[in-house]
Amino acid sequence: MCERLLPRHSASAGGWLCLLLPAALVTSYLHAQPECGATDAVHRLLIAAAIGMCLRTLTFLLTSYVKAATSIQFILNHLLPGIVSSLCVDRSWPFALPTGLLITSIYHFVYVKVFRGLPRTFTFGEAAIMVQGVLLFVLNAICRLWTLPSTDFNQLNAIMTSALLCLLLVCVALHLVRFLRKPLPFYMLMVLLLLAVTCAPVTRPLPLIALLEFLLKDPLRLLIILSDLLLVAVTCGAVSWQLKSSTRASTRVRKVFHLLILLVFVPGLIYQCTLLYLATGVALAIFVVLELLRLLQISPFAATLTQAFDSFKDEKDAGGLALTPFCLLIGCALPIWLTPCPCLRVGKDSQLLLLLLSGILTVGVGDTAASVLGSKYGRNKWRSAL
Repeated sequence: MCERLLPRHSASAGGWLCLLLPAALVTSYLHAQPECGATDAVHRLLIAAAIGMCLRTLTFLLTSYVKAATSIQFILNHLLPGIVSSLCVDRSWPFALPTGLLITSIYHFVYVKVFRGLPRTFTFGEAAIMVQGVLLFVLNAICRLWTLPSTDFNQLNAIMTSALLCLLLVCVALHLVRFLRKPLPFYMLMVLLLLAVTCAPVTRPLPLIALLEFLLKDPLRLLIILSDLLLVAVTCGAVSWQLKSSTRASTRVRKVFHLLILLVFVPGLIYQCTLLYLATGVALAIFVVLELLRLLQISPFAATLTQAFDSFKDEKDAGGLALTPFCLLIGCALPIWLTPCPCLRVGKDSQLLLLLLSGILTVGVGDTAASVLGSKYGRNKWRSAL
C-alpha cells in the first residue's frame, strides 16, 4: 500500500511522529490540575483514541514494508488497533469495542484519503499527526459541546471549538460538492459560516455578545489587541514588500515571521492568556480560509495568494498545500491547546508558564536561531527527520 501513496520528497518517513500526540495527552492527563476538572472521561477517551490511531499507523507501515499472510495483515491492521484502543476506554465492552474499531477505521480512511488527495505534501509521520489532531478535535468537540460553559475561558473555548468545527464541515462540503468551489457559492458559504459562528447557541449570551463583552471588559486587553493588530499590519507590509521583489524570500526573511509571532505570544501568555488562546483559533481559521481561496483559485484573492506562496515556500511546501504557516502556528500553539485549562494559573505558576512557552521557545526562538546560523555558517546539510 505504501508504494501507492506519495509522501513528500527529501524527507524520511517519520512514522515515529504518530507517538507524539498520545504521549502529550498522557502527560497532560498525569499532570492535570485538580481544580481544572480535566481528568475526566472525555480526556481518557481522547487518550484511548490517540493510542488506537497511533497503533493503526505503526501496523499499517509495518505490514506495508514486511510481507505477511493476508489474515495476519487483517488482524494487525483492522482488529489489533481497535481492540487495544477499546481496552483503554473506561466503559463497558459493548460500548468500548465498537468505539475503538470505529475510531481506528475512520482514522485510516482519512489518512489514506489525505495522501491520495494531497500527494507529495506530507511524510507518513506528518500526515499521522495532522489526521490524529483533526479527529481528536472532532471527538473532543462532540463530547464537550453539549454543556453550556460558565467561566470566560470555557465560553471562549466553546465558541472557538464550534467555529472550527463549522469550518471543518465547510471544508468537507467543498470537497464533496464541486458547485460550492465557484466564487459566488463560496462567498455565500463563508457568510453562512460567519452567521453560524456568531449566532450558534453554544453560550449564554450568544457568541457575538459574549465575545464583545469579553473584549471590552479589560483596558489592558484592548491594548494587547491593538499591539497585535499593529504586528499584523507589519506582517502584511513585509509580505507586500517581498512580493514586489523578483526573488524568492531567503531563510532570514522568512524567519522575520518567527520574530513577529514571538512578539505576539510572549506578552499574550503573560498578560492575556485567554485572549491569546482565542486568537490562536482565529488565526488557524484565517489560515484555512486563505488556503481555500488559493487552492480553489477563488477570485480576486487567488492570484496574490499564489504569488505569496511561490515567494515564501520552502522544502516543506513541495506539495500543493502551504504547510509553512500552519507548522509555525501549530508548533507555537500546541502546548496551549494540549494543556487542560492552560490559563487557570499561568500568572502564578512559573513551571506552567514555561510549559506553555515551550512551543514558542522551540519554534520561534530555537528553530529561528538554528536556521539563520545554519544557513550562514553551515556546511553539511542534515537530512530532515520529518
